[in-house]
Amino acid sequence: MGSTYRLVVTGPVPGAVVERIRARIGEVTTRSTGGGTVLEGPIADQAAVRALLDLLWDAGGAVRLLRVTDGDISGR
Repeated sequence: MGSTYRLVVTGPVPGAVVERIRARIGEVTTRSTGGGTVLEGPIADQAAVRALLDLLWDAGGAVRLLRVTDGDISGR
């Protein structure tokens, strides 16, 4: 199994940014939480993590949590 990321940002993430993430990084799921957005999906390597953070930085997103784990994290 590969690695999976879970990223929490404050506020909503614009749909255009989510689409750019999908185009550059791969599949991503999003869900709203109290005042924030959680993005989760598979991640290839550290370069992909950097690209993901760059996309959110360019969109003005404030990252509150980034967790990269090996294997499937769906059973939290």
